[in-house]
Amino acid sequence: MQRIMQNNCAVFRTGEVLEEGQKLINKTWHGLDDIKISDRSLVWNTDLIEALEWDNLIVQSVVTVESAANRKESRGSHAREDFTERDDKNWMKHTLAWQKGKKVEIKYRDVHSRTLTNDVQYFPPKERVY
Repeated sequence: MQRIMQNNCAVFRTGEVLEEGQKLINKTWHGLDDIKISDRSLVWNTDLIEALEWDNLIVQSVVTVESAANRKESRGSHAREDFTERDDKNWMKHTLAWQKGKKVEIKYRDVHSRTLTNDVQYFPPKERVY
């Protein structure tokens, strides 16, 4: 899982690398049924803790790779080498992703262009340049 995320979902990425990452991380995720816990104790059960932690991390990894592959732009510190420009017209939105069985569902939510109070000024997002 760690190797797949480092190699296929790093800060600098391409669609081809992400597509390979989708296949690899989903194959790893679907292997979850092969995990067995041999320690049946109720106290200090590190077998169980590690299995629960892995279950959490693999789902986070899968939704991250799927979300990254779906977003066809560069934004912030995530650079798509095949989509080098930020695309506010199509991608000024939040990505919402969650596990639904053995699939990932992706939806979007608008970015609010206002503050929650009139006491502070709204600053519109702008491209990050270094």
